[in-house]
Amino acid sequence: MDALRVEIHALTASFRYPMFAVSYQPTYRIPPLSTIYGLLSAAKGEKVSIYDLSVGYTFTSKGRGVDLERILEYGGEGKKKPVSYLGTNIVRREFLYDCTLNIYISDLNFKKYLRNPFYTLLLGRQADLAEVTKIDEIELIQKENVEICNTIIPFDGKVPGQVISLPSDYTDEAERKPVEVRTYCIVETRQQIEEGYYDSDLNIGVYLHIFNDKSKK
Repeated sequence: MDALRVEIHALTASFRYPMFAVSYQPTYRIPPLSTIYGLLSAAKGEKVSIYDLSVGYTFTSKGRGVDLERILEYGGEGKKKPVSYLGTNIVRREFLYDCTLNIYISDLNFKKYLRNPFYTLLLGRQADLAEVTKIDEIELIQKENVEICNTIIPFDGKVPGQVISLPSDYTDEAERKPVEVRTYCIVETRQQIEEGYYDSDLNIGVYLHIFNDKSKK
């Protein structure tokens, strides 16, 4: 199949564990799928859903560190009472540095948005600025027994890795709602899957995330 391969680089990146709100905030080693669709939405300037196009990706970084970050805390006792300033707090936030993200996109027309992104591209916080460094039209070869690494796939118990439960996407409402919450596996070492796609230029396997919109059935 024809696809876009988009190389994106960032000096720093962070993908926060959603259950950690205060104190120490670790980062996933690989960005969640929702982060990828959020980045594509920023490039287009409007919501890009998991049902609009299929993506696969790989992500690497040269290392990680821990930064001190001051946050401003606000709160309120009820909907009828105004939000009040509670004070400041210091958290230790883990981050990745010298990061490279390769995204494989099924929609070739998306090239125009990535060449001139509508909004700033980020890989985490507002300080984690990202830059598109290369866009290529390639052919992904569908084949069996593909070797993958540095990516996320749906968990099936056959491939070892960190198991996490995360939304695949979010709605674009003011109060965002999770979409397609699934169990995923973070694959950081070379592993073989029964079926996938192959990028012969980079000699790597690609797992393509494909979703069917149940509401249209």
